[in-house]
Amino acid sequence: MLKINELDAEILRNLLIDGRTSYDELAETCKVSKNKVWKRCRSMERNGIINGATTQIHFGQFGYDALVTLLIRVDSQQIDQAMEALQRLTDLRTYRQYNSLYNVRAIALLKDLNELDYVKRIIREKLPTISFKTYIWAGIRTIPENLNLLGVSSRKQHKFSAKTINDNHEVAVDEIDQKIANVMYHEGRASFSKIAKQVGLSTHTVIKRYERLRKNGALKVSIQINPNKLGYFALLDLNVAFTTMRGLSTNIVDLLSRIPDVIIITRTSGDFDLQVTALTRDLKQVFSVQEEIARISGVTQIEASLRKAPDRWPTPQQYITTI
Repeated sequence: MLKINELDAEILRNLLIDGRTSYDELAETCKVSKNKVWKRCRSMERNGIINGATTQIHFGQFGYDALVTLLIRVDSQQIDQAMEALQRLTDLRTYRQYNSLYNVRAIALLKDLNELDYVKRIIREKLPTISFKTYIWAGIRTIPENLNLLGVSSRKQHKFSAKTINDNHEVAVDEIDQKIANVMYHEGRASFSKIAKQVGLSTHTVIKRYERLRKNGALKVSIQINPNKLGYFALLDLNVAFTTMRGLSTNIVDLLSRIPDVIIITRTSGDFDLQVTALTRDLKQVFSVQEEIARISGVTQIEASLRKAPDRWPTPQQYITTI
């Protein structure tokens, strides 16, 4: 674990909100010199705290009809074989789960919701599957800036800004936009001139298209950090059921967004109403997050599992906020 100071934490939060924020803008926000911001960023890059930049995208605008969580139970002796088989499937993200009946979590990106039956059939054919559950996504709030980066309870609490919610008209994403997004998945802070060279366009055209995608909520850049360097050891996934979500969904999501280190909240269909993901530092925090959620009025059931914290997060092509 590496120690960071309040200035480092403020820089990281701003770059998690918008990974293309300039040093000049960071200096103005943090009320320090541009040179000081540059030095702190370079230091965090050298120490591996900042280790990349990627994008979040609105998958509906990029041609996907649905996102689905698959909780899969396989024989524990065949878990490695199952993970290898799943990772070969196109448009499927897989994670190993611990402390859960379902030991594999997969996220499927579907061009058409009718593809879900096909995906389930392929999984049954290729895996020694015992059972699985599916949850279709109805909306998501992604808030990487909600990390308690200093690891102390006295830090200034982040407030989720409704301005980052995608409430704009949908934008038509074409093949050129997709090419720009593909470059930025891997290099979110690449210069516009470099992106232009890779996609065969003028720098001016790339800038215009990027700004159009950003302003319409189709694409957002975030830096990537190594959570392990900051003391995080696991991702805690919680499936949460309520007595009713009718008329309360936004209020409940707002309450969850105030819990430090909660980074993703997904509305789903099925046995549970929400899936909540938090980065956690230790088992004490794992229990604390669960207890805080259990105290929310209307909670009837919580199902928890753990994943290892990745060494680069957010991962490429995460999902932009829609609720």
